[in-house]
Amino acid sequence: MANRLFTVSEANALVPFLEGHLRRLQELQRQAQSHFEEMEQIKAVGYKPDGKLILQRDFQDTRESFDRSVAEANARIADINRTGCQLKSVELGLVDFPSKVDDRDVLLCWKLGEDALRHYHTPLEGFDGRQLLPERCLPQESGDANQSAN
Repeated sequence: MANRLFTVSEANALVPFLEGHLRRLQELQRQAQSHFEEMEQIKAVGYKPDGKLILQRDFQDTRESFDRSVAEANARIADINRTGCQLKSVELGLVDFPSKVDDRDVLLCWKLGEDALRHYHTPLEGFDGRQLLPERCLPQESGDANQSAN
């Protein structure tokens, strides 16, 4: 789906899905970081003369928790990627949607916490180049699902 172009309405329809996935991804990222730090602390306790960790069982349990967090995060990222949108940052909750405005290639830009898509930028500008979509590109209040970014 790499070549999929989104209308504003199509992108907005994905917002609830993306909100749930991004919030969970942020939590999984915190969990994985915590598990990683715990594994480092366990290794710092030291090793037995045979080279095994003193707290080997604790390390294994923490490693399994880390692996589960990473596996779930990877599955959620794959779910997002299958939609054709582009996950730019889990930390910031940034997602872009390939589209066109005035026959120019653009990326519709949504950030976690925004209730709907209202911004875009060119592929070269990135988030710092965000600007408001022209009013004519926004869906009408009638809920017209065929509204495009053109």
